[in-house]
Amino acid sequence: MNRRQFLAGASTAVAGTAAGYGGVRVADIRPYDPPLPTGDSPRERIIAAAKHRSAADHRATTRTRVLDDGTGDAPYDLDAYRRRYQHSRRRYLHALTTYRGPLRDAGIDGFHQEMLPHPDLWAALHYGRVFRNPETLPSTTVTYVTDGRVVHDTDAPAPAGSTVRVSDARADVIAPNDYPTELAPVAFVRPHRTDWKTSEESAETVTYRVSGPDAYAQVVPFRHGTRDVELGDCRIEVTLDRDTGRLRQITDHRVLTLDREDGSERSLTYRIETDFDRYEETAVRPPVGDIEQDFSTRLRGFLFDLLTY
Repeated sequence: MNRRQFLAGASTAVAGTAAGYGGVRVADIRPYDPPLPTGDSPRERIIAAAKHRSAADHRATTRTRVLDDGTGDAPYDLDAYRRRYQHSRRRYLHALTTYRGPLRDAGIDGFHQEMLPHPDLWAALHYGRVFRNPETLPSTTVTYVTDGRVVHDTDAPAPAGSTVRVSDARADVIAPNDYPTELAPVAFVRPHRTDWKTSEESAETVTYRVSGPDAYAQVVPFRHGTRDVELGDCRIEVTLDRDTGRLRQITDHRVLTLDREDGSERSLTYRIETDFDRYEETAVRPPVGDIEQDFSTRLRGFLFDLLTY
């Protein structure tokens, strides 16, 4: 083989390797096998299971019901929040549907972040809009995120079964300038020091409970703390899978007392139930719909995706 043949062959090999490596990066293909959560005490196992969600592909489905809002209208369904996390491919899909707003026309002084049943930024933006515009309810916000693209629709149709859609021309598509960490898994349970009691056991699962406002406040994350609200008879139950140690369900019974503009108080009681499933089986695909994206946005997204791993 002469020098020209060698250089031509080497160039072809390098180009092929670079193209293959670039394809692997853009497709976010990588070895991925996060270890299962473990711990010696219930508290350690629960914290480990909550942390495990930031690494393992899974689906989380939350349904919130208002049990009491001090008006006599309760109980009623507040919302359904579907979250899909495919960490192995860095793809995420959130769909939050609100059916009605709690404490509508109840004279609440200001917009309390603590009223929100969900602590993440996307939910705060969604509720900040629908609480002030109750005539838009029911309302669905859909957010789909990859390294190279963000699709956001504040006027999406409510998901039908497992199908999440956007409203075609109304969906905004951007190429991110930075990785959107706010779509990382919501911390339903934060690190804490309180102890848990066993409330239920079966061959497949074990459920632990924490009760009382002080212990509850250690466990449950609020976006801005609980300075502006008074916690009542709150409790939270966490169900773990016996074999894997993973989260199976969290049931949050939240009792709040909020100040009204006339100086009186109004109570609010939530039942926030979240099911976790499809570990290692969740595949996140774009929402259904005609999502337009111009060439420059696709190019910026491709380059950002190529450089982000």
